[in-house]
Amino acid sequence: MLKTDGSVPQISLFKQRRIKGWWPFFIKKDNDEMELTGKVEAELHLLSKEEAEKNPAGLGRNEPDPLDKPHRPDSTFIWFLNPLKSIRYIIWHNYKWVILKTILFAALVLILLLFVYSFPGYTMKRILGA
Repeated sequence: MLKTDGSVPQISLFKQRRIKGWWPFFIKKDNDEMELTGKVEAELHLLSKEEAEKNPAGLGRNEPDPLDKPHRPDSTFIWFLNPLKSIRYIIWHNYKWVILKTILFAALVLILLLFVYSFPGYTMKRILGA
């Protein structure tokens, strides 16, 4: 798992004292093959006892060393719109042109029906001169 042949750069946390990066998580499969199951982004600070007492770390987003506030768009928490988003991705992307043609055809039929419905009334008005 850990390569010590020099192909992967290595650092000493005791020399650098601060590091930020992505650390992978692996599991061993039945055939002794390693599978990547996830990664975590973390930042490590190595402090002496005096530095830790002078500048204590806050819990989570509390002072004095708070974490950055996460960027959460408002639209992700509108849970009742999620089925509509699913419908959009499943139906709209596959049947977009069929839906548009159907709506256009229905609008044309509606206009034609309204013309046929109102044509006798307007014809009689023109004949009678009203």
